[in-house]
Amino acid sequence: MMEEERIENPNREEVILSVKNVSVEFKTYSGIVHALSNVSFDLKQGKFLGIVGESGSGKSTLALSIMSLLPENAVMRGSIYLKGTEYISDAIINNAKKRKARKILEDNLRNIRWKNISMVFQGAMNSFNPVYTIRRQMFEVFKIHTTLNNDEIEKKVEEALRMAGLNISVLDMYPHELSGGMKQRAVIAMALSLDPDIVIADEPTTGLDVITQAEIISQLKKLKENGKIKSLILISHDLGVVSQLADEVMVLYAGRVFEYGEKTTIFKNTANPYTYKLIGSYPSIRNAKKYVEGIPGSLPDPMKISKGCRFADRCYMVRDVCLEKEPELIKVEDNHYSACFYWNSIRKSDKSDIKTEPYHVIQQSSMVEVKDLVKYFDIKESISKALFEREKRFVRAVDDITFTIRKGEILGVVGESGSGKTTLGKTLLGLYSPTSGKIIYSFSNGDVEITPTTSETELMRSSIRKETQMIFQDPYDSLNPKLTVYDIVAEPIIAKRYHKGNEDEDKIYKNPLEILNLVKIALAKASLKPVENYLFRYPHELSGGERQRVATARALVLNSEFIIADEPTSMLDVSIRASFMNMMKEIRSKEGITMVYISHDIASTYYMSDKILVMYLGKAVEMGSAEAIINEPLHPYTKALIKAIPTPFSDWDPSKIDIIGEIGNAINVPKGCRFYNRCIYRQDICKDTPPTAKGTEDHWYFCHFSQDELMAIKNGQASSNS
Repeated sequence: MMEEERIENPNREEVILSVKNVSVEFKTYSGIVHALSNVSFDLKQGKFLGIVGESGSGKSTLALSIMSLLPENAVMRGSIYLKGTEYISDAIINNAKKRKARKILEDNLRNIRWKNISMVFQGAMNSFNPVYTIRRQMFEVFKIHTTLNNDEIEKKVEEALRMAGLNISVLDMYPHELSGGMKQRAVIAMALSLDPDIVIADEPTTGLDVITQAEIISQLKKLKENGKIKSLILISHDLGVVSQLADEVMVLYAGRVFEYGEKTTIFKNTANPYTYKLIGSYPSIRNAKKYVEGIPGSLPDPMKISKGCRFADRCYMVRDVCLEKEPELIKVEDNHYSACFYWNSIRKSDKSDIKTEPYHVIQQSSMVEVKDLVKYFDIKESISKALFEREKRFVRAVDDITFTIRKGEILGVVGESGSGKTTLGKTLLGLYSPTSGKIIYSFSNGDVEITPTTSETELMRSSIRKETQMIFQDPYDSLNPKLTVYDIVAEPIIAKRYHKGNEDEDKIYKNPLEILNLVKIALAKASLKPVENYLFRYPHELSGGERQRVATARALVLNSEFIIADEPTSMLDVSIRASFMNMMKEIRSKEGITMVYISHDIASTYYMSDKILVMYLGKAVEMGSAEAIINEPLHPYTKALIKAIPTPFSDWDPSKIDIIGEIGNAINVPKGCRFYNRCIYRQDICKDTPPTAKGTEDHWYFCHFSQDELMAIKNGQASSNS
């Protein structure tokens, strides 16, 4: 392929990092994996570059190439320059095969890493050694890369922690004692320890709650404004995060640069159909009820790169030339480049303006009635504590919750990690026995009631095990790797036939041909077609989206009436989340299934749900229609959650989220309002007196104050501060 047009620096700003025609291949037993192909770009001093694309596009491989941390089976071609000096290239690597040259290269790279270029790795939650304190692990950076004494290191470490927004008390804590947000900040502090020229942040907010994510974004913005982070390469699949932090955006697809330009240009005037579809693949909070089409298909096999455009098989604008020739990256305007033959005629796809008007029927009769539901977990104490402690301690995972779900309805459940969402879901299914309260199901074949005295034998004899199913959070862990797709989907049928039920159903469940037919029907409902291509494949042979569809088929195979989906899209690529959510909505409409959709992603919950329940530390703090919760939130916590959702608009400011600190634990909770410690509106009455419900039957919230009173409190704070 011809060398592509070089991405120029029109304003002649100082280039701190220059990547030139970098290609990376991995040698495996199965063949050569083509991870990157002729990637070139310049990172300017003081600029933040966002790199977006689906999993498998080469984003992390590019980061590891810049850090020179590629594994031994990787072959890199091209050159990378730091401040005009070439520090890594295929020639340098080949020369380093000799022992002496290799040592020189390693010494040179050791001086560059952390001092010039540092990295916040993708698995930041697991980046720390669990047996060392934060102090010891941060000291290591200085011990290896500097000649400072312990007192000087102590000062530098404390300074780095303060820059990242942490109290120095965390130095003597172990990683497991830190919350997710604190761990992420500590990793950022470590990356900033030696005042590097460039920080590479690989998915720094993935897996974080919306509040914590907003706090990390706010902290990174402050560090940029203060000059503590000089230049940043931000790798993320979250376009909202990238739009808030990046100055320029590079779009990668199947190892190639598909588009590059200023942030505003990329988001508002894209010149590539892949970028256009990527931006439209996930609902934003401002237009979440519009149809989100996603991107059909998956990335090409990196071991079998065919001729033509790599996006051709998935592109809605594909023409004959796209199948024959690969487009080069060309300049379409100042500081804007695109690899597309038809960059100047990007059009909307056919479904981009369709609204998701519901065509399903929600019945007035209820499917589930939850009354005063409580689920506490005992804390196992030591013998001495058990003898002398006056009160037994509990984890108040679900605490006095009452609500109703109608037949055919999707209830979204949102809140930060630790709010009790998953525990609520498992208690609804009878996987956890409630501490008090009751759950009443109204199935088509009769009612089932779950109370603290309901035994597992009673549940097995009832219809609840057939009529309720769960789609788990992680498709990688919820499927048995030793079973084929057929065996996985057939599992509920085989489990069911060992328990007496309807005689006609029992005959079907014991007939191998009928089982095969039921599995095929479930796979077809989950959009795994043709089903014959999937029946005898194993989980490792499927993509992430296909695995989650298999998990969905398993939940559908018994024609269950009630499904709980626990974070079903959190492990999926942004491009396939939309198609998965559309599939779930279509199944609900066709099959009349009632569903609980648990997520910390409020935009996807808004897209999916008819009603939303907001939880905080085991309490239900607000419930109403999806439109009302998003557009007219009443509880202070809900207001903070909605404000914390990053958007690609300039008016979003993470520093103006009305919330204090991080979520506490569900053990030592406030006597009064559960949200007391973090609420900006709190008054004396909130500390010791539990609030009562306010609002209407269709939209209620638990707070001591009306909306007018909350506004008066806030205005009073503003006037006193001024």
